[in-house]
Amino acid sequence: MSRKKQAGTAGIIAGSIIGGALFGLVVPALAIDFSISGFIRQEMAIKLSDKENQANNHGNPFNGKDVPLEPLGLDLSTVTGVNNLLGSLGLPGLSDITQPLFGSAATLPPTGRRDVRTAKNDFNLFATRLEVNMAAAIDANWSARLTVRGYYDWNTYDDNADVNYFETQMRSGGGGTPLEYAEKDFMIDLPVATVDYTNGPLFVRMGNQQIAWGEAIFFRVMDVPAGLDYRRHLIFEPAIEEYGDKRVPALGIRASYQVTSEWEVEGFVQKFEPTLYPNPSSPYNVVPDQFTVHERYKGYADDLWNVGGRIRGQIGNLGLQFIAVSRHNPDGVYRWTKSGVNRDLPVLPGSGATLAETPFEVDQENGVKSQEEWYWYANSIRLDGTHGLNAAVDDFQPATGALTAYNVGDSDALARGELDTFFWLSGGLRGHLERVFPYENVFGASVNYVFDAEPGTFLEQLIARLEVTYTPDRTFTNPTLAQEFIKEDQWAFAAVFEKWHRWSEDFPAAYMVMQFMYKNGSDIFDVGTRHLSGYDSTSTSPPTGVDYSAAIAFAGFQPSPSLEWKFEWAVLYEIDGGWFFQPGLRWKPNDKWEANIYANIVVAEEDGRSAIALVDYVDEVALRVTYQF
Repeated sequence: MSRKKQAGTAGIIAGSIIGGALFGLVVPALAIDFSISGFIRQEMAIKLSDKENQANNHGNPFNGKDVPLEPLGLDLSTVTGVNNLLGSLGLPGLSDITQPLFGSAATLPPTGRRDVRTAKNDFNLFATRLEVNMAAAIDANWSARLTVRGYYDWNTYDDNADVNYFETQMRSGGGGTPLEYAEKDFMIDLPVATVDYTNGPLFVRMGNQQIAWGEAIFFRVMDVPAGLDYRRHLIFEPAIEEYGDKRVPALGIRASYQVTSEWEVEGFVQKFEPTLYPNPSSPYNVVPDQFTVHERYKGYADDLWNVGGRIRGQIGNLGLQFIAVSRHNPDGVYRWTKSGVNRDLPVLPGSGATLAETPFEVDQENGVKSQEEWYWYANSIRLDGTHGLNAAVDDFQPATGALTAYNVGDSDALARGELDTFFWLSGGLRGHLERVFPYENVFGASVNYVFDAEPGTFLEQLIARLEVTYTPDRTFTNPTLAQEFIKEDQWAFAAVFEKWHRWSEDFPAAYMVMQFMYKNGSDIFDVGTRHLSGYDSTSTSPPTGVDYSAAIAFAGFQPSPSLEWKFEWAVLYEIDGGWFFQPGLRWKPNDKWEANIYANIVVAEEDGRSAIALVDYVDEVALRVTYQF
């Protein structure tokens, strides 16, 4: 769909609902009850440290550093040494030490120097959001809802690229969902555009909607119908909001039926929409800039549908829930893919066509420059540097063999020598990955119990809940990025304790929730469905893997006696050594204005075992000022 047609679709939907509502106001016989509300909000996140996002070129720790290259361990300080290397690769030799190479005179010994400036930013976020919510109650059975959301990023950041914050590869118009229009610095979408039908115990919702089954902070166990949109502030909005602004909306039908006063059944059919990750060079980017991701959605997965259902019931103080969802994994999995870029190695004219059949392209400006950079980034995103090289070589024969690349087995030393050879020959290489969305079934159950106790005691109305999901033969990203993914049964488990408690007669009740989560297979955040076998490594040692990922979270809020102020907190402790702190304060002086200030602080050891360590750069103070109408 073109941008013009996409924007037109949104306009037609909005116009239909608004026009119908206004017509109802003019023609009393229709008796349509129409309401409109919304807000405008300024959002910003101010950095508390000099750390930059190392997934971005302007935060790359190798910028401006001379990293010696050691191709095959050979001495390249003389013309003879260089010609010995070139001869071993079947390439013509140099006649002069100053012969142009990589567009400039060769300087020996060669170095993998990144001539990229490291930027220093004061902001991680500076954006304005506008939301307009419309509702129309048509009669006793029918109603409609529409939300128009606009988000504009003011691009106040110091970077080295023309950054695209919102456009995606998912559609020709750049939108992340069918009812979204996006350009580099803004997006407009309809996260809600639904028509509801209610008839006694039957409820049906049709249209673009977010299906939220989860009630947890940080963790998602039962919340499986929808992916998340990470383009706006990644996961660093207040945790107590439980991903309320993150779930990706999709076209579909959702229906529920109240069988008895205690039991309800629900089902949905919804168009598959993938998780949306931040774009390259944007402040919260998660895939290093030295790699290009090819999204296999448009033309591959854009006509797929998810289906699912759940049963909920109450037996006295005991609540039960059972779910089953047949879906395509919205987070996706990654692997090497052909670059398709025909660009010659500088010393081998005509090699570009062969190189295009491999996962690499020559990129002397922003590509990987040395084996040290290769291994540093493999560790930072929990991949296997040595076997990742082998997978790129083996899975793309005969093109890689024609360029003299070979499988090094388990030898890190041989891998480093081979990598430096190709970085020396190319002056820098960019890797190409693809994200695909495998099919999976998710089954789950939860049980919660409300405790009865003496009034005023801590156990009074304490809610305990256990949640578990099982995904047989789940597909995971292989730490080698091989074409063959890892298949493994995954279990996810959460124990949750919730409580409203009044500490003093002078203060309203405080809300508190404590959670424990355990997962095998992938980490607690599930970004890219990375397998845990890529964990427990360093930049100089290969990953040995971990068996599970587990974390504890504690969050809540305490209102002031006047309800004008609210103190919030969220703490996440990852069992393998990472901490995330989020203290916050909300001020609401009246029904129009609200200010929310909170901090995001990460403390983690970079030992290859922590998922939180991947965002250790994020230390910030965030501020949101909202005017409601």
